[in-house]
Amino acid sequence: MEPRTYTTIDLRKGMGEILDRTRIAGEAAAITRKGKALAYLVPTEWFEHYQQLAEQASAADSQNAA
Repeated sequence: MEPRTYTTIDLRKGMGEILDRTRIAGEAAAITRKGKALAYLVPTEWFEHYQQLAEQASAADSQNAA
């Protein structure tokens, strides 16, 4: 799914709505300035899942190096 795009001005004006869309609807958001992505806002579950995968990959790399 393509993230919904918001400018930094949109973010300043509608922070609460954007956070709710991300949290409740599970929609990712791309925050842009001058047409370039600055950051991505993702639901907590997505980020926590990413962290778990990164930790597992790091542990696997450590085991392979040993």
